[in-house]
Amino acid sequence: MKNKILIFGITGQDGSYLANIYLKNNFVVHGISRKKNNWDKNLKLLMIEKRIKIFKINHQFNKIKKILKNNYKYIFFLGGQSSVIKSYSELEYETYISQIQPLKIILEQLRNQKKNNTKLLFSSSSEIYGEQKNKKLNELSLKQPQSPYGLSKLIGYELIKSYREMFNIKCFSIIFFNHESILRNDNFIFKKISNYIKEGNFSQKLQIGRLDVIRNWGSSEEYMNILSQIMKNNKVEDYVLATRNSTSLRDVVKLFFKKKGINYKKKIKINKNLFRKYEIKANYADVRKLKKLIKIYPKKNYKDLVNQFLNNEF
Repeated sequence: MKNKILIFGITGQDGSYLANIYLKNNFVVHGISRKKNNWDKNLKLLMIEKRIKIFKINHQFNKIKKILKNNYKYIFFLGGQSSVIKSYSELEYETYISQIQPLKIILEQLRNQKKNNTKLLFSSSSEIYGEQKNKKLNELSLKQPQSPYGLSKLIGYELIKSYREMFNIKCFSIIFFNHESILRNDNFIFKKISNYIKEGNFSQKLQIGRLDVIRNWGSSEEYMNILSQIMKNNKVEDYVLATRNSTSLRDVVKLFFKKKGINYKKKIKINKNLFRKYEIKANYADVRKLKKLIKIYPKKNYKDLVNQFLNNEF
């Protein structure tokens, strides 16, 4: 009998790539999605939508208990409201409820199952660290989130840690730093820039927030491939997943326009309304644990991402 996996947030960029990886490895793939409109867009782009069983759940979290009876080898929690900006305002409640409530149900269900061998992965975020200037952040670094989104990810991280230590459940967190792909929604920065360039309507300038922010940008597809390798490891531990280098948004914007022979300074406008009050100015990652224990780390950087976006590569 084929092994089965369950992916919460299967229609997002990470979930879609992850589903594709496990289908290629002959797994049965089930997924849970909260989206209502155009929900299977990414799965269709990867041409895998007909090979996956999808459960549509928004706040009907009690349905999760029944779904979990399918005896999954792996469960990936990649779901929940994922915009840092939106978590400050109209989607603050949604950010917490969509991250924490289903995770608690999963953990309780695993705790109550006899002879449970299911392994659970929770997708955490570098937003749990908050602003720490020039420090390289690892699994043991101070965690002081500055956004509702970051706080929701920290609560999930601590839940996972508690259930692993108290009840010996095979669950762990991956602390993802920023990662992108062309499967992203249009409101994310790489997609926003590439869409502007591809549309070619330069009569209106591209509205950008702070250009001096520094982030560690990696490839969603590469990260999901690494994640599939981590799941095979017998050691159930938390990991930081990031590239070895961080760069400024200014350098990203500059490269996008340079690839098309355009001076970025003439095509962008700094919009202070896009500044976040508690914006993390810079983050840097320490991936030594990943390299030491899993013997792997990401190799693609922001330059590779820019090429993928401009060439429309999946």
